[in-house]
Amino acid sequence: MRKNLSQITLAFLILGLCSCASYQQSTQEFRNSWDLGDEVTALSNLEKAGQSIRSGHDEELLWNMEMVTVSRANKANQLTDIHIERAKSIVDENFGGGLIDPSSKEIGEYVGHFHDRNMLEIYRTIRALESKNNSLAQSALTELKFKRQEAEEINRKRIIDIESKARERNDLKYGEFLESGEIAQNELVNEEIADKYKEFYNPMGDYLRLVLTNRGGNQFDFGTNKQNLIKTLGKNVSFLQREEKINANDSNSSTYVFLETGSSPHRIEKKYRLSLVLIYNGLPPSGVLYVPFALPQLNYRDDYDGFFTIVSGEKSTPMEVLTDMDSVVSAEFKAKLPGEIAKALIQTILAVASQAAIEEVTKDEQDDNFGVMLLATVAKVAAAEAFTQADDRSWYSLPKQILVQKVSTPQNGQLSVRAGSNSEVSFQVNPNNQTNFVYLKSIRRGNPIKIISSFGFGEGLADSALSPNSKILASNH
Repeated sequence: MRKNLSQITLAFLILGLCSCASYQQSTQEFRNSWDLGDEVTALSNLEKAGQSIRSGHDEELLWNMEMVTVSRANKANQLTDIHIERAKSIVDENFGGGLIDPSSKEIGEYVGHFHDRNMLEIYRTIRALESKNNSLAQSALTELKFKRQEAEEINRKRIIDIESKARERNDLKYGEFLESGEIAQNELVNEEIADKYKEFYNPMGDYLRLVLTNRGGNQFDFGTNKQNLIKTLGKNVSFLQREEKINANDSNSSTYVFLETGSSPHRIEKKYRLSLVLIYNGLPPSGVLYVPFALPQLNYRDDYDGFFTIVSGEKSTPMEVLTDMDSVVSAEFKAKLPGEIAKALIQTILAVASQAAIEEVTKDEQDDNFGVMLLATVAKVAAAEAFTQADDRSWYSLPKQILVQKVSTPQNGQLSVRAGSNSEVSFQVNPNNQTNFVYLKSIRRGNPIKIISSFGFGEGLADSALSPNSKILASNH
């Protein structure tokens, strides 16, 4: 009877453990192709992985956001818009995401990090501008403006809730563990990178508001100034120095070139093996093999082009970093880490209890039956692993950096962008537009630079029909 109970327990735990890894496994081919800079195969593999994701699936939001960046890299605008709107609707249904439930071994529904939601609104804004839907762009940027304070408050409440649950447990030395310094935070997140930005802040939203305010007239009056950006980016970046509000008589044409490069850090799981006396309050239970402890860790990437210049005739202007997504992701990760540690400690105590329970129901038979002892050992390991899983899901195809530069539109409209690895793309914008926007993409170092969109506006960001010879002339070298 006890042997059967152990077998059932083991099967259940292994089943639970395997089910949690399904999303990472199903998207592995997508990740491999994206890592190679092959956006076409990446989209095909991601669509294939999505066949198992239906409405209400735990990872529906994550998959839709992934589809936004990957379909956009393929210039599949209609597909991008479908997934932007679906992801947006899921976010709106559950912005807060609820409080953390540390008692379940399941990692639960993916409700998104704030940088996910932030970038989703930014992509929504950019697609609105590309579609000449100025009212939608204004709506998205206005909504984005008020989300940061809400995100800070939600995170504060989450940490208070989970820490109070940890402190209430009589079997957990929560305070003593924190004071022990057992967890080196810099092993999980680069603190220097995290401290570059404020928590839950992405400068791209402020910059888009500033540009639209300065060049869009009264229709885009966000009341935005350069101060927040200067505090974050510094006063010496040239695209901020030359960003001024145009007057009604200004007929000079300007071109804004945006470029996404690389991939932002993604989460991986870091496992610890702790001493039971370090975290367990009271007499340790018998039969506990080891004490597992799992936390997410950021994996940073450097396989990207970080230097680009805009070439206009004989003039060369370096592009500058508008948004360092490493810092955006790291700052939020660091802010949420106290809650992650508290949750992980509670799950570790649950893993200890599960091992003790298995020992209790099998101890009488272990002395007489080697098979039962072996089964109990395997069951304890499975139980420990099932209860201690870090949530390592993340929006894998987010860019590492978003660069920008503002240049005077040349009279012939011809521009090119060159990477430090010698990749180059040429294009033509309309010199008769008061404002032109070009959006480029570079996934990996040495890969071709891809033109995602090129569009322009007349005076005050009013729609302006392109002239017959304002076509894009793209060439990659």
